[in-house]
Amino acid sequence: MTTAADRSVLRRASLGTAALILVASALVLLALGVALLITGLLASLHPHNVAAAWARTLAGAGLLGSSGGIAALAWLAFESMAQRQRVMNRKLKFAAVIGSLLALVCLPFAAAIGAMSRVSWFG
Repeated sequence: MTTAADRSVLRRASLGTAALILVASALVLLALGVALLITGLLASLHPHNVAAAWARTLAGAGLLGSSGGIAALAWLAFESMAQRQRVMNRKLKFAAVIGSLLALVCLPFAAAIGAMSRVSWFG
């Protein structure tokens, strides 16, 4: 084999490893996001601590967005590993950006609401 072929095999192996790691992290974030979203929505039915329910719901939505973005990046890595260029690349990049933006918007608000719900307002 030549060095160009060695680089190609190494590139495919590294892209495959990165894609598998991205898929595993996307699945973990998806499970956490669904759990937080469900607990946040169920906690909002009983208005005991509305701020904590909002924090859980926003954190769940943010984690779902980040898992969608990571899954789109994993799919792009799988496609580039197979060395196929498609029109879907633009759509996958768009999904990755939207998922990342959803995470960047929801997760800081969830953290702020969660932190402020534990602080004494008049103390």
